[in-house]
Amino acid sequence: MDLDTVGDLVNELLSAYAAGLEYYTKWQRRKWQENHYSTHDKGRTSGSGSCGLSTSLGISGQAIRQVYAEGVAAFGERFSTGDKTCREKLYSNLERLQKRVDVLYEAMTAEHGPLPLAEIIRISEDVRRLTVAALAGQFKRVSVGRLAPRPLSIMQQRRSQLAGPKSNESTEKVADDDTQVICRSTSSGKSPFQSEPPSPPPTPRMIPDDLRSKRASSTTITSGLGPRAKASVFSTFCPEAMKYQVDLRKAMPMQRTCRCGYDWHGWLAKDKINLTVKDGFRITPRFLGKSHREGGGFGCVLCTSSGKVGIYGDANALGEHLNIAHTKWQMLHDLDMAGRLGRAMIP
Repeated sequence: MDLDTVGDLVNELLSAYAAGLEYYTKWQRRKWQENHYSTHDKGRTSGSGSCGLSTSLGISGQAIRQVYAEGVAAFGERFSTGDKTCREKLYSNLERLQKRVDVLYEAMTAEHGPLPLAEIIRISEDVRRLTVAALAGQFKRVSVGRLAPRPLSIMQQRRSQLAGPKSNESTEKVADDDTQVICRSTSSGKSPFQSEPPSPPPTPRMIPDDLRSKRASSTTITSGLGPRAKASVFSTFCPEAMKYQVDLRKAMPMQRTCRCGYDWHGWLAKDKINLTVKDGFRITPRFLGKSHREGGGFGCVLCTSSGKVGIYGDANALGEHLNIAHTKWQMLHDLDMAGRLGRAMIP
């Protein structure tokens, strides 16, 4: 198949994610059958449970499809054809993803052999993030000097996450602020779509105005693929904590306290904190760090895929929630839950 346009590359990425999910589901079902789990759970299909990898493969295709569809709706063939910069990035992402899909296929067809789940999850998340960024970058380049209906919804969600949840009164006040966005041109010429001279550009700021707005984005629904989680789920966490959820390789900070006042290592110094949960798993400082909230307490990062995150006053309460609400399979796919290899990662 020719991969000469952004549309072709996006279709190949979506096909790769779908194939990866299919291969992993079959591999997972076979493992369940080999371990005879079906005899202990008569009411459900073997291997039908979701986990970190199946969730990542499922939502990644939806996110990419949504951003691409919005770009095509706004700019048509010019966006679907794309530019060289975007095509090169998408092609590189496709090659990385296809290598991992090949690994899933080999694992599905082989009798035995390990499956590097953590590495495949990392690649899946990286490809989704980089692909969405490449499409958003092309959207900005194409929209220069043109009338864009509104910014990409995924960018509005991220801005709303940084802004955090605010009062309903403030939400109503700014509800119509971004009904239409006119992208400024670098030239001094007048756009044929303008009936009056454009306003002068605003004074540059370190943070855009809409990052400070008191508006929370509502649930967006992708075409034919069901609802996505509300952006406010992620605003439960401190923005600094979010960085450790997104970047799995980001090291713990050298300073002792976060900008919000959270003590990165304070919970480890207390005697009454139970860091051990069921099945031999232990909560690491990094897991607590990426779970903390501004103003105190914690949210559960394992619950974000469900669209609803509870709030827990201390580490013990969070640990009790993990014991009650989550299975060892969910904790197994979180790289910051220590103890899976028989040793803790807590210093």
